[in-house]
Amino acid sequence: MCFCPCRHIFLGFSKCGRFVLSYTSDVLDDDFSFYSYHLYWWHFQGHSKLRLDEEIYSDLFLTVCEWPSDSSKVIVFGFNTSGNGMIMNMMSDENHRDIYISTVSAPPTSPCIDCRESGTGPCLLHSFMLHTKYQVVYPFPTFQPAFQLKKDHVVLLNTSYSLVACAISVHPAGDQESSRILYSKQSHHSTRPNSSPSASPCTPSSSSSQSPHLPDPSSPPPPETPPAVTRAREFVAGIFRRAREASGIEHQDKGEKAGPSRQSPSQPAEPDSPVWHRPAGEGSAHKSNRSEEPSYVNYSRLRYVLGEVPENDRASEYEDDKMSLPFLVTDLKGQHLKPLNDKACFQGQHLCVEQLTLDFEYVINEVIRHDASWSQQFCSFSDYDIVILEMCPDTNKVIMNIGLLLLAFPPPQEDTQLRPKTHHTSLKVAWDLDTGVFSTLSVDDLTEVKVAVSGARTGRVA
Repeated sequence: MCFCPCRHIFLGFSKCGRFVLSYTSDVLDDDFSFYSYHLYWWHFQGHSKLRLDEEIYSDLFLTVCEWPSDSSKVIVFGFNTSGNGMIMNMMSDENHRDIYISTVSAPPTSPCIDCRESGTGPCLLHSFMLHTKYQVVYPFPTFQPAFQLKKDHVVLLNTSYSLVACAISVHPAGDQESSRILYSKQSHHSTRPNSSPSASPCTPSSSSSQSPHLPDPSSPPPPETPPAVTRAREFVAGIFRRAREASGIEHQDKGEKAGPSRQSPSQPAEPDSPVWHRPAGEGSAHKSNRSEEPSYVNYSRLRYVLGEVPENDRASEYEDDKMSLPFLVTDLKGQHLKPLNDKACFQGQHLCVEQLTLDFEYVINEVIRHDASWSQQFCSFSDYDIVILEMCPDTNKVIMNIGLLLLAFPPPQEDTQLRPKTHHTSLKVAWDLDTGVFSTLSVDDLTEVKVAVSGARTGRVA
């Protein structure tokens, strides 16, 4: 990084070597610590002076990244930290951080065929910007480009509560039936070990992914559970049941039946023998594509185009979709791109944005319920931290580790302490971006934590 008298801070060359990137910063309001950052693309020509090629605006502290083999766009990661400014102190706190993601098309070194045929400026491939914003909680997940950008066109975003895989691609004119990058529903492997179907015992609330999943106090305890532990579990369940009744949630659960669940294994699953968690209705006929989705994932796909779109072809970007990240899609002039619905027939260039979302808390409960040898001791979890360990572009699988703080009762043979204690454990899971199915790779034993730790999240009771 170097500085020049004209206030440009040069970041260096792009990965392809065609451009030099720089940015400038301006203080919009010194009293409230408002800053504006401008990202510049400089076309590099040997033995020639640098010239301004394109200018893209952003009001963020920037980290500029590129995909391994995709030089048509860059991704900009930004975040705010607590500052000394009065506004920052009023609008943020220590446990929350705003994250900003922008995907920006790279300018062409020379106009392409579509750019020359366009009468209004650069074509869509060279003129789109895509922005989103979300908030994370402590411990703040780090941005790891080596893993999160390992597959071309795809970025993995850890929102603290879910993992969102976003695929961003521009399709040429005439490509009406563009293929999916995510959730093709065809796995790279036709057979999997231990792939017996397992239905979800609980259905998450459609209004919030953080609604509590409670144990059924009427279900008989396992025979090895001591009576004292059973009474303690029933006492805890009663507290949560009364809280649900007071908040008006109890009546929503009337008539819901828990689906079949397989017996928890006596030993944690080994990495070479994963347990695959399939959709509850897999193999049966469904009337719509949405009903075929696993209940712990959400898939959305939108096409965006330049210019005007007839009202009957326009899509609502956020209708009945509370899990997908909201995207703002514009051209370089700031004009909004128009979203198309699934039935719209469009023959020109279009930008396709796919999102596949995995609910962390649902995964945690499912893994503990089905694959943890200590599942009968489990009471609730208080906090968790997700770390992406690997992303395999060939198999489209994401490997992640879930560090978990939880409350658990003593083992059945230790009927000395009725109060649950705080423990730490780790769960390792794999998520298939083609099918949406996740698998358990391993579950660690419980390790008691001597000092009580208060997390930023309150987990659900399984």
